[in-house]
Amino acid sequence: MDAINDAINTGVKISFYYSELNGKKKEVLRNDGKPYTVSPFDLIWDGDYYYLTGYCDEREAVRTYRVDRIKKQPELLTEKAVKKPKGYDVSKYTTEVFRMFSTDEAVDVTLLCDNCCMNAVVDKFGMKIKTRSVGEEQFRITVKVCAGPTFYRWVFGAGGKIVIESPIETRNEYREMLQKALNQL
Repeated sequence: MDAINDAINTGVKISFYYSELNGKKKEVLRNDGKPYTVSPFDLIWDGDYYYLTGYCDEREAVRTYRVDRIKKQPELLTEKAVKKPKGYDVSKYTTEVFRMFSTDEAVDVTLLCDNCCMNAVVDKFGMKIKTRSVGEEQFRITVKVCAGPTFYRWVFGAGGKIVIESPIETRNEYREMLQKALNQL
């Protein structure tokens, strides 16, 4: 954490190895065992973990890394860090990335929600989210999210009280994920 904060404060890149667990619970290095070179932007606390956001040279994109999966002390480099992209907003970014797991492009998704889901929606997207009443029992929102398994788990967790209306590709992907799970029974 100290090395990352130092890099953020001094505006330099860092280099680090990043790991994940394989199917046998063995820790393995990602990126073919080579270090990542990252221009660190922010450290974020989310869901019991710290995350680093920054520009990854190898992926040529803004990425998110769970700090506890960074192996060894990150090395501070002398190379100046890439500046945050124009319009980068850490709170907007964390909402779009949806709990830090997806690396897909964010898309606008329209959801039809039962009124009892308002707390969950506000918890996830904030009080400023625009809602539109649909009759007495539901409301509709359009949110920008990375539509992937983490987002779909959140929708599923509402027990059918949140419906993905559009885009059709997102509806279909969610349906396919549900069907795969059903086929396992």
